[in-house]
Amino acid sequence: GALREALRRRFLALERLRWMVLDEADTLMDESFAEPLEEILAHAPLAAGASGPAGPEEARTQVVVVGATFPTGLSQTLEKFTDVAQFLTLGTRSLHRLPPHVQQKFVRLKGRDKLPELLQLLKDHPASSGAVLIFCNSASTVNWMGYILDDHKIKHLRLQGQMSAAARAGIFASFQKGDVSVLVCTDLASRGLDTSSVQLVVNYDFPDTLQDYLHRVGRVGRVGSKAPGAVVSFVTHRWDVDLVRKIETAARKRTGLPGLDSSINKPPPKGG
Repeated sequence: GALREALRRRFLALERLRWMVLDEADTLMDESFAEPLEEILAHAPLAAGASGPAGPEEARTQVVVVGATFPTGLSQTLEKFTDVAQFLTLGTRSLHRLPPHVQQKFVRLKGRDKLPELLQLLKDHPASSGAVLIFCNSASTVNWMGYILDDHKIKHLRLQGQMSAAARAGIFASFQKGDVSVLVCTDLASRGLDTSSVQLVVNYDFPDTLQDYLHRVGRVGRVGSKAPGAVVSFVTHRWDVDLVRKIETAARKRTGLPGLDSSINKPPPKGG
């Protein structure tokens, strides 16, 4: 948003921009980002698809698109500005696949039993066993859980999108330093953060999509981690069960999670 505003006010020009990196590309295709991204791309002289070779004084922009999941909506957006067919694709065999070295456990329980189960997990996981990420689906749940953990004298940090960017950066820096070993967070913490110290991920709220689940799982077992780590997911709703079945099937067959290369759609209505 800040970049778009600078371009609109002509504080900044991209005619000489040489590199543009679109990191966490699938997130950029979210409805809230797609329009600003298109506007920014329109200001850059993209190299791919340009007519003829660049002249000696002509600067063109090389675009690099990075992500753990690639929806087709990304190509559709880029095609408005450049020739996607000229892109060089570098992928790994593990794209869209669950990390086989990370233990994943699903616990089916009623909503009222989630909190006691979480408190027992934290009791059984001493700080010396590595850091813990507890994922919730909303900022309000993160804040509520913070009060509960305070009541139980469990030292923790909270990270959610309603905080300022400066506050979020400070909180995560403190978590990385090991000052506190428990971080309660939304999906804001599931992408783009170095979590090599994390050994346990708890999905207190089961994620809405397979994309979100894959990114959460990717917080453990990372390069630089001392141990593979584990993921424990609480399954409470019937609409969660379908996702769990797809995850279990993909893990058993060692295949990619289904549908991750398709366009991002809003999650189906819960209970529908």
